[in-house]
Amino acid sequence: MTEQETKSGGSSLDKALSLLQEVCMTPVPLRFAELVEKTDLPKATAHRTLTSLTEKGLVRFDEVSQLYHPGYGLLELAHQAWSKIDVRDIAADQMKHLWDETGETIHLAVLDRGDVIYIDKLESQKSLRLFSAVGKKGPAYCTGVGKAMMAFLSEDQLAAAIKEQSFIKHTDTTLINEAMLRNDLIKIRESKISLDLEEHEEGIQCAASVILNHRNEPIAALSITAPKFRVDEARFQHFQTLVKDACKKVSTRMGAMASN
Repeated sequence: MTEQETKSGGSSLDKALSLLQEVCMTPVPLRFAELVEKTDLPKATAHRTLTSLTEKGLVRFDEVSQLYHPGYGLLELAHQAWSKIDVRDIAADQMKHLWDETGETIHLAVLDRGDVIYIDKLESQKSLRLFSAVGKKGPAYCTGVGKAMMAFLSEDQLAAAIKEQSFIKHTDTTLINEAMLRNDLIKIRESKISLDLEEHEEGIQCAASVILNHRNEPIAALSITAPKFRVDEARFQHFQTLVKDACKKVSTRMGAMASN
């Protein structure tokens, strides 16, 4: 804001945003005089704007301490904003990055009552036929994306999701019971890396990781899928690093709290 704009008070929106930013971003709650000093607004303008923000629930004034706090209305706004964000749009550049780096098939999936639903897919640059297709459902217990999301469910949600699993033995490496699955999920939660080691399709393996929202809840997962014959151990380890980093970036955009 220029000196002239400051003296004239700037636009109404500028004033409101300036005050709201100070209330929300300061490490400790501020009094009215402190807010006036920090925003360099006239007292009458600051008081009028703070009153309006308080009435809309965006700022909360404590009559006892005479301090201003972020209002609970901000939580409602944040919830509505996050609910309207399409994870496909937010993850699109990271999917393209993974595809450019590996040349392999990239999946974006969500969890629905114990099944995974593939909501986006970038096909391998090389010939490869897979079970997956956009809009298609698959089992969670034997897919990288499914296990990546299940590992971060609450206990009640996880128990419900496990009840939906068939535990059909698709290959020699398929996890065929709850105990095996839960043991794998513990490791996935610690590492944020979920592996499908030919558990759903013979000869096909994938590295996946979870995308978390602003409540650190699993909302989606990304995976890199490739045939085992063309991916040695070093390259597969690289896939794991790539997909974990990509999911961390998308999670940050979705408001997830920083973690390793």
